[in-house]
Amino acid sequence: MSLQIFNNKHKVKNKIELKLWHKLLFLSPIFIIVLLFKGNEWYRNYMLSNYGKETIAKITFVSLTGVHDQFEINNVAFNFKYFDSVITGFTIAETNDNYVLLPNDMALLVDDEYIVKYVEDNPDINEVNFLKPTVNTLINYIKITSDTLIKLKYFENSILQKNRCFNLAKLIYFKFGTNGLATIIFWNESVAENFKHNSITFRKFISNKEFKEMIEKCK
Repeated sequence: MSLQIFNNKHKVKNKIELKLWHKLLFLSPIFIIVLLFKGNEWYRNYMLSNYGKETIAKITFVSLTGVHDQFEINNVAFNFKYFDSVITGFTIAETNDNYVLLPNDMALLVDDEYIVKYVEDNPDINEVNFLKPTVNTLINYIKITSDTLIKLKYFENSILQKNRCFNLAKLIYFKFGTNGLATIIFWNESVAENFKHNSITFRKFISNKEFKEMIEKCK
């Protein structure tokens, strides 16, 4: 009787072990893919951290879907110089229904410039830092804000309107950074289109005492 119990327990154990092996065999391709992905990610981050060099990348293509088709993950293309060559890179940036939006609250545009880090001996390993626009791109942010202020008819009927709006845009940037510029640029967006910068945040911003003081400074 005890031998039968032993045999039954042994059979149950073997069945459990077989089920575990079957599960492991089924999951092994997934584990391999995850390990390869994480391994490549770790290697890429390690190389950029220890052997990375910085230069300027120019945005060449911006899309709400993929660079090559709607199913591709990468939706931004950029170029940067590497000795006598030009390297083309691709990356991902967040989108809403109308724009590719950056962590600095601005919409990404073709010809914008940002700092890119690349591995000196392998420039195909690279990473654009959208939190580091060049001075030219910052000036373009301010110009776009200035143009928006002109459309909103600040300093109306003044021959100095253009200069005053540009000066106001500069004051907004120096005081509030790109967050302030985005508040003006997306002045007529709905909350559904842009949760952070929209018509509600714009109205709140322009009623702010500091904004009104800036307008007075530019008159």
